[in-house]
Amino acid sequence: MINAIQRFIRKFTLINGLLIGAILVSAATLFFELAEDVWLKEGFVWDAPLMLALHGMSRPWLDSLFIAITHTASIWVLLPLTITAVYLWSRSEKETAVLIIVSFVGAVILNSLLKVIFARPRPDIFPPLVVEQSYSFPSGHTMSAVAFYGLLSILLWQRGHHFWAVLSGIWVFLVALSRVYLGAHYPSDVLASLALGTIWLAAILLIFIMYQNSSYSS
Repeated sequence: MINAIQRFIRKFTLINGLLIGAILVSAATLFFELAEDVWLKEGFVWDAPLMLALHGMSRPWLDSLFIAITHTASIWVLLPLTITAVYLWSRSEKETAVLIIVSFVGAVILNSLLKVIFARPRPDIFPPLVVEQSYSFPSGHTMSAVAFYGLLSILLWQRGHHFWAVLSGIWVFLVALSRVYLGAHYPSDVLASLALGTIWLAAILLIFIMYQNSSYSS
């Protein structure tokens, strides 16, 4: 998989490079802007209205659907993650298996650290449909979804499974939406996690490519 990414990078045009650079800069800017306001406890005027708008769409079947979706990024995400890693390892794609594990574990550690640093209380806009005990910023479920389903989307796309790649990418946003719908997070929490997750994926992919290059040259 790393070799495939390397070949993909070699095909970059200047426009592609600038586009990806712009995405990463935008993601970093967005995260730090949100983080600064949360740190200063300034809040966001759009958080509550967006939550109330989603809550107004509440239906029993939607409640059940979003609870099921949100569980796919909870502790239960370890099941598909383990299956995927074992499958890749059995196919002698050990580096890709390690990449998936590092992506998820690293994201969980980073998110947990940031939660303690920012210590943002959970929203109390309406009675949440799921009860969480940890802090709110950034969203751990969203970060986990980016780290696993987002990376899985990249891997599937690289292998030509475009339908499943798109579905996996969409799943990340469905998890993020579920956290707001269920009242577990402010929209700013999940937006920050989407931005941070983008940076995280770019960072670990770059590190693995550099590691692969150093292995070949040694």
